[in-house]
Amino acid sequence: MSASFSVAALISAGRHPASGAPRSCRGDAVAMALGRSLVGDALRVVHAGAEQEPSLQDYLALGAKNIEVLPINPNGDVVAVLGAYLKDVDIILTGVRAELGAGSGLLPYALAQALERPIVSNVLDAKVANSGASSADVEIRQFLPKGQRRRLACSLPLVIAVHPLSSVELKYAYARRLSGRIVAISPSPAIAQAVHSSWTVEKVPRRPVRLKALDKKSGHARLLSAIVSETKGGVVAFEGTTVDKAQVMLNYLREHRLVDF
Repeated sequence: MSASFSVAALISAGRHPASGAPRSCRGDAVAMALGRSLVGDALRVVHAGAEQEPSLQDYLALGAKNIEVLPINPNGDVVAVLGAYLKDVDIILTGVRAELGAGSGLLPYALAQALERPIVSNVLDAKVANSGASSADVEIRQFLPKGQRRRLACSLPLVIAVHPLSSVELKYAYARRLSGRIVAISPSPAIAQAVHSSWTVEKVPRRPVRLKALDKKSGHARLLSAIVSETKGGVVAFEGTTVDKAQVMLNYLREHRLVDF
């Protein structure tokens, strides 16, 4: 299958949620399958990380002919590396979020911002129209909550974050796992400079714990409060000194056993 546009799928290291065993990330595997439906074996599969990552074998079995591995320093900026390497790719496919690490889901957005191109998230399927023209369009069906769907038309270049519930079919074949190749990419000077850029590492700030009094109502009273608006009890301390007002707050905390002093 030949196309006048280029497509790349980003894959990450996946881990089983219960056992922690290495495996392909479901979201990235679906994104790769969607890319294969667009351009077939011309799809570029890119992984930023270690060449010895065991979960890459599953991506080979799922249809990746070659996996391009970009070396990443543990303190490096993966967005800068991928942006420098994939700047000429028309369509970049990613999962919604990774299974290993923070998994915040910010990578597709940060990559789109670095490349100065639009991004469409929660995509179920995509089809390129007018691929022979000078400016091709991508017809996208997007996942929305409560069973709703939306169709969009976007011009290239584009970053697409694929929803895990996409209707593409994943087929595992052990023969493809043996025939596929993992190729380590020697970084160019621009990419090598991005690899050695460092992050500023800081400790995670401790989030304050919200104090909330326990509701000791009976089940019947809770059902009534759900259908009948009731007046909330409490004390408003307008008068008195700051010490008196602080004493009112302290009495409330002690009454509901929110403090132990």
